[in-house]
Amino acid sequence: MSTSAGSVLSASAEPFEHDPDPRCLFLTFSNGYPLSQFQIFTFFNCMFPCAVEEVFVNDPWESGMLGKNGLFGKVRFKYSNIPNIVMGPNEKVFFSVYGRPMICRRFISKSLRTGDDEAAALGDGRE
Repeated sequence: MSTSAGSVLSASAEPFEHDPDPRCLFLTFSNGYPLSQFQIFTFFNCMFPCAVEEVFVNDPWESGMLGKNGLFGKVRFKYSNIPNIVMGPNEKVFFSVYGRPMICRRFISKSLRTGDDEAAALGDGRE
């Protein structure tokens, strides 16, 4: 099968799923108390040895927010059950990492949120 761009698609290829990665958690930090990638990696690696695949922390210099601290991040684990263990039945989980507050939520891709999901993710009480 070919596409309008002239590419050839394989009939045996697995369909692409737009699911948010169930292995990820979204992290937010208190204003003025950011955490580094290393601090987050070390925190989760102590709880779940060898289970952290990648840690991302927003770099405000790259996003044009000069003078601001990175206030959010994302951690991706090697196993999809780890976020469920961390979160349990909760929407938010609070941790103190090196004496600094860190809030964890399940990661939902912005492009996949509906209006209700987005309101819940932002915690503004809309239903």
